[in-house]
Amino acid sequence: MEWNNGRERALFEREQAQKRKEYLAAGMTEEQIEILRNYDEEWYRSRRREAEHTQRLNVSVFDEDDGDDETQNPLIKKFLHSFSIEDKHWEEDRFAWIEQIEDEKLYCAISSLSKGDKELLTKVMYDGCTQAEIAKKFRLNQSSISRKIAHLKKILKNFL
Repeated sequence: MEWNNGRERALFEREQAQKRKEYLAAGMTEEQIEILRNYDEEWYRSRRREAEHTQRLNVSVFDEDDGDDETQNPLIKKFLHSFSIEDKHWEEDRFAWIEQIEDEKLYCAISSLSKGDKELLTKVMYDGCTQAEIAKKFRLNQSSISRKIAHLKKILKNFL
């Protein structure tokens, strides 16, 4: 932001003079007026500090894809990685089906499973994968997957 301190200070002083007249007409004391002026003065200084320490991003330069790095704002160059996000909603929602379980005990039981067990359960129940497909994905033999599924059934059979 650009800040012309002389112009801004003159504007501030004019506003304060006008406010002082209004405050006196309203019956305020000099001490009360001074308290309000000090508050406004701090606000003025805050705006000045912000203006002096804020650099504008020239978005029109950012939008243009002319490949000329010389014209890009230095902040854009430095923080370009922060201007975009990577969509990972699929990772976070992988086990979203668990949140839809209404039985509180079953929900607690499934929520307390390890991430691997949740993934196995999701593959079997939600994705509809066969034991052979799961074994191939996890690079295990089918009997190992079968034992893990049997173990999960044993844990969850009280809730089904």
